[in-house]
Amino acid sequence: MIAKIDKDKRQGIVLDRKGITMDFTNELGKSFELIGTYCNRADYKKAWEEIDKIEPYCKTPADLARFHYSRGYVNSASVSQLLALGEYRKGLRVDPADTLNLKKECKYSRKLIEKEYAELRRIVVDCVHLIKQRYGEIPEENKAEVDVQTFQLLLGFHQSIRMPHADNIMLGFPKDKLVLGFEDYFAKLAGENRENAKRYLEEAYQITNRESFLMCIHNHPNLHLNDYIREVKAYLNDESAFDVNKLDDDGKLSFLATAEFVKAFLEYLPEAGIIAWDLSGQIGFLRVAFACDMIDKEDYCCSMDALTQVLRGKLSSFEEYARSFIFGSAVLVFKARSMNITKATDFMFSVMGTLCAGDLLGTKWVK
Repeated sequence: MIAKIDKDKRQGIVLDRKGITMDFTNELGKSFELIGTYCNRADYKKAWEEIDKIEPYCKTPADLARFHYSRGYVNSASVSQLLALGEYRKGLRVDPADTLNLKKECKYSRKLIEKEYAELRRIVVDCVHLIKQRYGEIPEENKAEVDVQTFQLLLGFHQSIRMPHADNIMLGFPKDKLVLGFEDYFAKLAGENRENAKRYLEEAYQITNRESFLMCIHNHPNLHLNDYIREVKAYLNDESAFDVNKLDDDGKLSFLATAEFVKAFLEYLPEAGIIAWDLSGQIGFLRVAFACDMIDKEDYCCSMDALTQVLRGKLSSFEEYARSFIFGSAVLVFKARSMNITKATDFMFSVMGTLCAGDLLGTKWVK
């Protein structure tokens, strides 16, 4: 790929692995070489910075094809194969002569994507089996009976899930632990924890007061992923009036890739879709907002009751809740991490393990 360069620099000319000569007295050529060097070092941030810098100067079909090849290579090296495939296809469109042999790269990307989907399907089956097994370990009569408020706190499991530090804000999780526990329904945050909570709400969701909070919880797409998945399910079941061909190339790639991703667990998805993930997240945000006095007690209690009623009406057991929850977590990471199948699969599996180790498993489902 770009990074695999013969170090024969006679007369200032080098040969890359595709056998294409590049004159590195040319600044654009130097940039393409530098992108490959950064990829060799796994310094993808600098590679993307270099790509962004040269984009305005790529005008000819050859330069544009190499630009898309570079973007595809960085995506592939950072395990975002769907995006890599999209870039290689763009390179083919601007250079139909295919001087970079991008058809070969497309074929290789498709193989990697199929392997990732196969692994996803395997993990899905493992998750469903483990949830069923764990759910059946405790007879229903031995499960703990809890009051509605405690049940609501347990449903708001979302805020106990943490991604690696660098990804928190992008994925909508606090940078710092804002653990409110499951004991105190009216828990408050104070001092540094309170300031961290307010900073988190502002940085991740532009929330600064009651009005902006309520607008976010009703409208933010990351808190309402089930609306999107509902359309995807309709498409997969041939029940959609939506014409995917009316989307632009990037939109079409994103929608079809999401449909293929959801297809891997469609047969195990409850009728209510991924509503558990959405509403659990909203319960979690309500708790954080109340804990730092962004909303008052009346807002908090009324909203918690309304969300819980919806969940109880749509899902009938922990087993349904768990499947709805873990598949929702996978969809969030898939969309937030630029359709990275591997990272979404890994996150789903870790969420499943954490959820199955929680108290909700041993709690009677409040009808």
